[in-house]
Amino acid sequence: MGSVSLNGGHFRKLWHVELEEFRDHLLRLDGDDRHLRFGAEVSDQLIIDYASHALDSNCRVWGFFGPRGNLRGTGELKRFEEMPHSAEAAFTVEREYRGKGVGTELLNRIIRSARNRDIHHLYLNCLTENQVMQVVARKFEAELSFEQGDVICDLHPKHATPLTRIAEAFEDGSGLVYGMLDIQQRRLGA
Repeated sequence: MGSVSLNGGHFRKLWHVELEEFRDHLLRLDGDDRHLRFGAEVSDQLIIDYASHALDSNCRVWGFFGPRGNLRGTGELKRFEEMPHSAEAAFTVEREYRGKGVGTELLNRIIRSARNRDIHHLYLNCLTENQVMQVVARKFEAELSFEQGDVICDLHPKHATPLTRIAEAFEDGSGLVYGMLDIQQRRLGA
């Protein structure tokens, strides 16, 4: 709960003013990591276009910010407009922060937010070779099915409780403070 600290970093939701940080995080991914995240080879321009719409009205993005306030991991929750009780989840973590619980914590936040938004099916698509993502999804009791080289992880968030709603509201409040500090730290560092 709150802004969980991990190796001197912290987690919080991203703001619209941080679209450039989100874009830069995705652009730092190498070809293999881009392939794992997007399921195909993607160009810089595709990432730039994708990132420009990342914080629209049906999407929430959380970030893991390293010790210097730089974005090093992201988790996304994108509601399907045609299926109001379903959404897609995705996350990426830069190499030096992998194996430290960042992906697990990002998915934990995505699931709690899905609960609070009355989402009953949360889908996480990954390639069969992305075993790390499959392990993380299994931690949350995902049902995995295999379809033409992809793995569909189907998570079933429980119903929201007053505690889950309070926890998210508390995190949003503390995230506001951390966000202002992150932005100030990045501006001073530049």
